[in-house]
Amino acid sequence: MKKVLFTVLTALAVTACNAQQPPATRAAAPAPAASAGSSAIADIEKALADRFKGAPIKGVRASSMPGLFEAMIGDDMIYFDAKVSHFIVGNLVDASNMTNLTEQRVAELNAIDVKQLPIENAIKFVRGKGERVMYVFTDVDCPFCTRLEQTIQSMDNVTVYNFMFPIDSLHPQAHKKQAGIWCAKDRLQAWQDGVLNKKFDATVKTDCSNPVEATKALGAKLGVRATPTFFLADGRMVAGAIPKDRLEAALAGAQERVATKK
Repeated sequence: MKKVLFTVLTALAVTACNAQQPPATRAAAPAPAASAGSSAIADIEKALADRFKGAPIKGVRASSMPGLFEAMIGDDMIYFDAKVSHFIVGNLVDASNMTNLTEQRVAELNAIDVKQLPIENAIKFVRGKGERVMYVFTDVDCPFCTRLEQTIQSMDNVTVYNFMFPIDSLHPQAHKKQAGIWCAKDRLQAWQDGVLNKKFDATVKTDCSNPVEATKALGAKLGVRATPTFFLADGRMVAGAIPKDRLEAALAGAQERVATKK
């Protein structure tokens, strides 16, 4: 859907302010500065539909920046006046703590229902009580996946579901390796041997029934474009092998948001 927005934006030069931290690890976004009645929101949604014909629209609300509204059009967040006569594309940052509010909102709007994930197609790993949960799409030949796995090994109270998601264009042998890991007698041990130590059992057959192809299709459907990419307990996506302190904060934040919804 980016094509719809791109067509409208070809005459504009937009400067984005990029934040340095992943959205899942930052402080919660402040409440929008102003509220709008349901009739006003309905009028704005109609104006957006007229302006961006054919593009999916969601998350229309008053922005935390006074006088502006916000919405997600296709894959992009935009900020605009009530008549949608002008709009801005880019990142809205809270200068008081350098929190990227745009990234936070996009993560919230794009959150998935983790209950729909086929965890029977993942390799489960539990440390401690396992109360905090993450669902990782990972590639055994990806160095950043190794880094994330090393970080997880140093943590406690976490349950990890590893979904085999080889990136064929970057790691042509990974698909076969991950099929072999799934076919191993002890999948978890085979996975950790492979991702942490690059140790693979050449005697293991790779032609058993395995979910690698199905997982690749699932990841593509969910918007996974690189490894590692993981989903938190509240369904928010995080990309990359983030440092331990940020991962701890992300897991804690997701756990808190899930508890609040109950």
